[in-house]
Amino acid sequence: MEVTRRNFLKGSLTAAAATAAAGALAACSPNGNASPASSTDAKAASAGEIKHTWEVTPEPIKDVAETKDYDIVIVGAGIAGNSAAEAAARNGAKVAVIERTDGIQMHGIDVAAIGSKFKIDNGVDIDIDEACRLLYLWSQQTTNYNLIRTWAEKTGPVIDYIEGMVAEQGFKMVSALSKTAKYGWETLPERWRVYPDAVSFVSDAEPGAVRSDKKTCNWNLGEALYKSATDNGAEYVFNTHAEQLVGDAKSGITGVIVTDADGKYVQYNASKGVILATGDISGNQEMVNCWARITTRADGNVYTPEGGNTGDGILMGCWAGAALSKSPAAPMVHQYTPSSKSFNLTAFVMSWLAVNRNGERYGAELPFEPYLTNGRMNTPGDKAWSIFDANYEKWVKRQWPTNYDVQLKGLDEEMEKRLQDGSLIKADTIAELAEKLGVPADRLQESVDGYNAAYEAGKDVKFDVPAQFLSEIKTAPFYATPVVCSVLTIPFGLHVNDDSQVCTEEDEPIDGLFAVGNVQGDFFGLNYPVHCPGVSHGRCLTFGQLVGEALATDTVITKLEFK
Repeated sequence: MEVTRRNFLKGSLTAAAATAAAGALAACSPNGNASPASSTDAKAASAGEIKHTWEVTPEPIKDVAETKDYDIVIVGAGIAGNSAAEAAARNGAKVAVIERTDGIQMHGIDVAAIGSKFKIDNGVDIDIDEACRLLYLWSQQTTNYNLIRTWAEKTGPVIDYIEGMVAEQGFKMVSALSKTAKYGWETLPERWRVYPDAVSFVSDAEPGAVRSDKKTCNWNLGEALYKSATDNGAEYVFNTHAEQLVGDAKSGITGVIVTDADGKYVQYNASKGVILATGDISGNQEMVNCWARITTRADGNVYTPEGGNTGDGILMGCWAGAALSKSPAAPMVHQYTPSSKSFNLTAFVMSWLAVNRNGERYGAELPFEPYLTNGRMNTPGDKAWSIFDANYEKWVKRQWPTNYDVQLKGLDEEMEKRLQDGSLIKADTIAELAEKLGVPADRLQESVDGYNAAYEAGKDVKFDVPAQFLSEIKTAPFYATPVVCSVLTIPFGLHVNDDSQVCTEEDEPIDGLFAVGNVQGDFFGLNYPVHCPGVSHGRCLTFGQLVGEALATDTVITKLEFK
């Protein structure tokens, strides 16, 4: 292989990441407050002082083959990047979008639409104060409340515009289609409350959550944004990898240097600003080990493309003098794997008694990610099972009163298949079930007895599971299925101010540098909140629109009247 500067740099970063995985890197700052390194730091690292890759600034790229001029340069073509491109181009800016893959990238099904006319017209008028408070408290107040507030107040007008925009392209907005949108939960106690706030984008030909090409329906949104952006003059440059920002925290950011599809360095100048929209850190093992170590115990990653988000925006930002998010990483870990998603008796859908390898109940069992997944990943042996009895249809109807028929459809055939492949265990007694699971029979019986007592009392004093989600385990045969979990995304990014402008460690904004989507720090912290399903996609869409329009019109989002 030809040894180029890019290959050399990649090799260096890979070596550092391997060192991190082995536990040899220096301890991570609890808040991620590592400062970028200078060339002196690089020399120290080579002399034996081990540093993280974001702490070792590479030498500036000099051999630029071509320079191109734009108003706004956006790095990343996911929901956030496409949204920013659409808004900026629609408002007259000359826009370039840099994407390292061969096309736009979309994920998911739900988009939070709090305060939208669609939701209000459908009888869902959510109290913004309450929603913001719950989202903020979820992070133990480690996040920036003003960012949450901006999303909650401005996402309604954004969604109103998006509804009309996608309609012009043959798509329509409907109430959320994902099982994460748990309708009827808005009256639960605050700890478990879920608002029916989300929407999905479909076509008449394909009205479901997944299209015939196996892509989720958020691709409809992405394709609509892309078409509107390009119709308004935005230029997309695919198979192109952003390497370094032009400028630094002191001088300001004026562009980005990329490696194009031909392997040449090209500098994209941005007179109004660079918007980083590079996604989360789930594809960067060094960052995961540092900021979200618990997720290394998950069963896998269901984000697509797997390993696609490698923290490029964080690296470039830190090398230019940006600070990392003050908020801890907030892993989004759902209770399914690709092989388990079709099984409607999993913990992703149902609340069952959950026990660990010791036969002990270990946490609240509601399908309220990431509670149960966090508990499983931190339980002995990283193993757990959901336990239920022969009356499962009764409990499905109790927990899903409005659409239990959907959950029961095809269930008998699915159960038979899973009994055959071993992903569902059946036994005539609790003792037999314990033996098949390899857990202590006496402990399992104690857990079953305690759970039955909570059901009979209508109160779970141990973990506060609401009465409607408790069940009884008394009627043979008894069943067990593994509690599984997969990482969707790990939001953690760069420190930003209320205008989503990237800041230094001293909270000073860096001229010309902005972050949207999951590379925007300070919005989520500790755990991904599920009070407002689709808030991650909603944040991407809303802040993309706001920052794109604000830059194009020479203002900031806190002064912007979105139109």
